[in-house]
Amino acid sequence: MIKGHEVPAYLGAKKMSLHQTGFQEVLALAHLMGQAPKEIILIGCQPQDLSDYGGSLTDIVKAQIPHALDLAVACLRDWGVSLTPRQSLIEGTQVDALSMERYEAERPSAESACRIGRGETRWIDCRLVGDVYPQDWVLVLVDAAREIIDANRAQEINSVLD
Repeated sequence: MIKGHEVPAYLGAKKMSLHQTGFQEVLALAHLMGQAPKEIILIGCQPQDLSDYGGSLTDIVKAQIPHALDLAVACLRDWGVSLTPRQSLIEGTQVDALSMERYEAERPSAESACRIGRGETRWIDCRLVGDVYPQDWVLVLVDAAREIIDANRAQEINSVLD
């Protein structure tokens, strides 16, 4: 749990899309506009594994959810918020869309959606292979594309490297 000025607020560079804006940028802009929250608390957990891109929570991280909820309840009560646990879902809400079970059941297979993530942006020289399209798998050595490959070959290479 991080409180007040310890919560990161900064402006990032090299954003390709507004979809890449994070809460840090929103907080930094709020500060610049004189609209920053009077109090703020960030409750979270470091992910155990970032290599399963788009993957579900690991068991270690899932186990932290009750603790995070307890911290949130305590903070809200400290702020004078009265909380009442719900006995059932509110009809007509989108709560089902947030279901862990639904996410895991509807997650695309590894064959239809890339799950290999490294958490970094790299610029690749593709002059040796010609045109590269979004659905292509590309074998890259020292920041230069060497060969366009299929998904199975990409998985083979990744398993050898891990």
